[in-house]
Amino acid sequence: MIATIPSQSANAPQLASHNPDIPAGLELSLSHLQDAMGGVSKPPKLPGRNGANGLACWQIRKIVRHVEQNIHSSLRITDLGALVHLSSSHFSRNFRVSFGEAPYAYVLSRRIALAKDLIGTTDEPLSQIAHACGMCDQAHLCKLFRRIAGMTPHQWRQMRAASSSPYTADPQPALSLSVS
Repeated sequence: MIATIPSQSANAPQLASHNPDIPAGLELSLSHLQDAMGGVSKPPKLPGRNGANGLACWQIRKIVRHVEQNIHSSLRITDLGALVHLSSSHFSRNFRVSFGEAPYAYVLSRRIALAKDLIGTTDEPLSQIAHACGMCDQAHLCKLFRRIAGMTPHQWRQMRAASSSPYTADPQPALSLSVS
C-alpha cells in the first residue's frame, strides 16, 4: 500500500527518518509525482471495456472446439465458463470482447451454419436437421433460421438446389427445320 507523502521541502528530514532505506530526495520526487497525478490512483479504464480483456488464445480454441463438437447438445454458459475456469458472468463479458457477440448468439450462428450446410447437401427432413443442430423441433429451426438467414429453410434449400444444378434455366429447345 502506498501512502501519500507531503511534498513540502520542510518535511524532508521527517521523510528520511520515516523510511531510512529511501533517500530523502527520492521520497520528495515520489511525492511531487503523486501530487501532480492527483494522488495514487488506478490507471484509467478504456471506454467500453468494463474491465474485460477478452479470452486468452487457449480459451478461445477450447471454447470453439467444444461448441463444434457438442453443437447437437445443450450448451450452457455456466458449462462453457467452467471449461475455461471462469464464472458465467466473467466468461460472458470476456467472450463478448473476444468474439464481438454474446455466447448465445455465437452458438446460434454456429447451429444455423450447420443447418445451412445440412439443408444444402442432404435431403434429410428439416425435423431431423433441427435435432442434429441441437434444436428441439422443426418450428424452432425455422424461426431461428428465418431470423438469422433472412429466409426460410425451404427457400434456402430451393436456392441451393437451383445454384448447384447444371442448368440455371430451361435448356434451349431443339431447332426444328421446316421446309416450306
